[in-house]
Amino acid sequence: MSTLPAHNKRVVLVSFVGKGNQPTPAHFAVRDHKDFNEPAHPPLEDGQIRLQTLYLSVDPYMRGRMNQDKSYVDPFVPGQPMCGSGVGRIVESKNPSYAVGDILTSQKRLAWPFQEYVVFDAETASHYTRLDPKTVPPQLISATIGWLGMPGLTAYFGMTDRARPKEGETLVVSGAAGACGSVAGQIGKIYNCRVVGIVGSQEKIDYIKQLGFDAGIVYKDKSKEQLSSEIAAACPKGVDIYYDNVGGEISEAVLQHINRNGRVPICGQISQYNNVEMAPLPKDLQSQLEEKHVERGWFMVMNFREKFAEGWAEMLRWANDGRLTCKETVYEGLENVPTAFLGLFKGDNIGKAIIRVSQ
Repeated sequence: MSTLPAHNKRVVLVSFVGKGNQPTPAHFAVRDHKDFNEPAHPPLEDGQIRLQTLYLSVDPYMRGRMNQDKSYVDPFVPGQPMCGSGVGRIVESKNPSYAVGDILTSQKRLAWPFQEYVVFDAETASHYTRLDPKTVPPQLISATIGWLGMPGLTAYFGMTDRARPKEGETLVVSGAAGACGSVAGQIGKIYNCRVVGIVGSQEKIDYIKQLGFDAGIVYKDKSKEQLSSEIAAACPKGVDIYYDNVGGEISEAVLQHINRNGRVPICGQISQYNNVEMAPLPKDLQSQLEEKHVERGWFMVMNFREKFAEGWAEMLRWANDGRLTCKETVYEGLENVPTAFLGLFKGDNIGKAIIRVSQ
């Protein structure tokens, strides 16, 4: 057993945010084990393993878990540790199937507690993926909860199953400099599409062009009409696929240019998450989509659970071949979970927002 510190800090949601409200730093708190009247590191029972958390991920879907009403994921419990995607190293094991030094990462289960050290029993551990150092080098460990994890798999299945890109088609991606959007765009390039990204700054345009995007559009401080004009210029043959991460007026501007039989996988609507209700499309635009037989709808990555291994293997091949990558915006320490999460809604991060909990 390695030497463990005298503390075991964790991040909790102090109170529900509620629909129509903006989350603030006051909704979060970092607490120690003493606040829960628990030992920092209780002795392991047979079958259990103790892991030191290396990295945690904050993702837009977590906003829905901060409302009391259930969305497609159960709400957080105020006063208890938040949870989501995490990756950690085993530091103590009483399970013969797991050795000290093994690294487990979230894939099918987004329930890693946001704390420095966690204990899993055998059943819980079986839902996490043990990394093979032959295929996942150290520099990709954090990526397994980001652009090679749930966000990346979301992009993979959104593109391969819902978008079904064909060579020569035009793909537009909103939120293109984020983890999901940047991966979706790169997959479009792998399928030889023309790819246009919509982002929040010139810096992000420079970034997506480094990834191989053909063009970029900055949405900030522009009207829907201005965006529509720029989309028309960037997509002279119209839009065949729109990978929608943001919703709102940006999406309305893109959908004005969608071609007949276009595909619109809806991954997220981050511009709407703090509203009481998500605004529907204008009726005339909805009618146009129906007339064009546009295939538009939400999809959930967890519906592809049984195909995760297939997607994971393909993405690792692309990553190791140099065809798939993503920048990470790394925040240091549990104390920065609120900053990292709130930054998602302000466009602070380029690529994937990751919290490094320990080296």
